[in-house]
Amino acid sequence: MDASQAIAIRNRISGLLVKRARLQAGKSQRECAEYLGCSPFMFGQYERGERGLSLPQLEALAHYFDVPLQSLWDDNYSPPEPQETEDLPIAQLLLLRRKELAVRFRQCRHMADLTQGEVGQILGRSAYIISQYERGARDIPLSELEILVERCGHRLADFLDEETIPLGAAGQERLALSRLNELPPDVREFVLKPTNMLYLRIAMLLSSLKTQSLRQIAEMILDITY
Repeated sequence: MDASQAIAIRNRISGLLVKRARLQAGKSQRECAEYLGCSPFMFGQYERGERGLSLPQLEALAHYFDVPLQSLWDDNYSPPEPQETEDLPIAQLLLLRRKELAVRFRQCRHMADLTQGEVGQILGRSAYIISQYERGARDIPLSELEILVERCGHRLADFLDEETIPLGAAGQERLALSRLNELPPDVREFVLKPTNMLYLRIAMLLSSLKTQSLRQIAEMILDITY
C-alpha cells in the first residue's frame, strides 16, 4: 500500500470517528465548523475523509467533545460519555499548536536526513506544501504527520500537547491511568493500597521541602537512630 492509499484510509477512519464523537456530544457540523474556524462544507469534507484533520484540530475537537484524543483516530477505542467543558480561546490555541507542530515537523525531517522534496514524495505532496507545513502556514493533516513520524522512528504520542489545549475530564482520567500503568509493579501496588496513603502524603510533603530542610530532617533521624 502506497502513502496516498494509507493517507486516504486514515483520513476516512478519523472522519468517521469524529462524526461518531460529534453525534454523541450532540453537536452539529455547523457548530464544530465555527469552533474550528472553518466552513461547514470543509468540516463535512473532514468527516467524509476527503480532507485530513490536523493534530491541533483533533486536539481541539477532543476537548470540545470531552473525549480522549485517541478516540478520534483509533477505531478500536470506545469514547466515554461527553461532559460539559469550559470555553477556550480556541483560534489562538489552534494557531499556537500549528506553529509548534511546524517546528517539530521540520526537526523530525532533519533527524531523518530528508529533504522537503523527499518528504513530499513520501506524502504525495509538493515540496512547496511541505515548506508551508514547516512555516506553520498550513495545517498538517494527522494522517500525513503520522506517516512522517513513523518514517522518522518516533511515536505520534510524542507530538501531543496536554497543556496548550487541556484535556477534558475523560482525557485526564485516561492519562492518569496510563501514567499509573507505567510505574514498576511493586510501586504501583504500593500506591494503590489505601493503607499506604499516609506514607504517600508524607512523601508529597517531603518533595515540597527545600534541600536544606531535607538535610536537617535527615540529620535529626541519624541522631535518633545512632
